[in-house]
Amino acid sequence: MPALDQGPNTTPATSHQEKCDTLCNTLYQPPPPLPDPIELDLSRREPNELPFQNITETEIHEALFSTNSNTSSGPSQISYTMLKWAWPIIWTELTTLI
Repeated sequence: MPALDQGPNTTPATSHQEKCDTLCNTLYQPPPPLPDPIELDLSRREPNELPFQNITETEIHEALFSTNSNTSSGPSQISYTMLKWAWPIIWTELTTLI
């Protein structure tokens, strides 16, 4: 297999490990820096916020525990099994977010 160019002023990658490192460093570069963090204040309403009805802890608990434990609720892939297991610890934060 041919050597891989690693960029200007560097020797080409010739070993298997050097080629893997070159591909990894080229394809999976570090993400750009994040902008200044946004401070969220979940205790106050934003202007033009849509009205909603308060949801009780009991409603959240019933909804969570009625789900299939082998599925996840979104792109995070955190399964309902994990959320049910962590419920005694996270219920206050979870109900505050909802």
